[in-house]
Amino acid sequence: MDFDATTLLVAASLLLAAYVKGATGMGFPLIATPTVALLLDIRTAITILIIPNIVMDVTQIFRGTFSPSLFRRFSWLLVLTVAGVFLGTKVLVTLPIWVLNLTLGVMVLVFVASNFFRLRLEISPRMEKMFSPLAGLVGGFLNGMTNAAGPVLAIYFYSLKLAKTEFVKSMATIFIVTKVSQLIAVSTWNLFNFSTLGLSLLVTLLCLIGFYAGLKTQDRVNQQTFNRGLLALLFVIGVVLVVRSLS
Repeated sequence: MDFDATTLLVAASLLLAAYVKGATGMGFPLIATPTVALLLDIRTAITILIIPNIVMDVTQIFRGTFSPSLFRRFSWLLVLTVAGVFLGTKVLVTLPIWVLNLTLGVMVLVFVASNFFRLRLEISPRMEKMFSPLAGLVGGFLNGMTNAAGPVLAIYFYSLKLAKTEFVKSMATIFIVTKVSQLIAVSTWNLFNFSTLGLSLLVTLLCLIGFYAGLKTQDRVNQQTFNRGLLALLFVIGVVLVVRSLS
């Protein structure tokens, strides 16, 4: 691979994506996937980004105190996430991705706008039992289709009013299940081989630099700043998704 301007741009974008991941617990695939696709085809881009995601998510789960209660609380969400990933992968070649990008982008922007105008969406413990499987299915499906489960899960966990640490660990737990399922799914396309494995490991080493810096940022910010940063990130993601779908 030649180290031209495009390669340097992709490397810088990977560092930024990993930094955002470390600071907020999400955003890596949405930033990294389209930029890596400048050098490689979209399917290969999605494939080589799976391992870096898993490594970073494992780090975030076991960083500090590990809480097995997360698995109990979101057990049905995890189960439906796996089903959603395989369903989304199956229909990948039949449904236009721009439709999903546009729908997801509009939904994210509506959510951010509702918070801006203080129209708070809060999910009660009783409602959580109903919405948890739905969030898992939709998030897994969108991940299988577009490599972007983060916005749906972020909206859901934000509505549960999770604390900063619990939010990040919950996102990481779901993402590991999602990415392992996706790794199995893309392997059925014969996309995961020694060539893509080598690229994936190189990307992982690069991403760990930005990820470490993001973790340090997460430690320093308070809950209110974290929430504001998360909403700002969701707004940017929503705009990017809408623009990408329309172009």
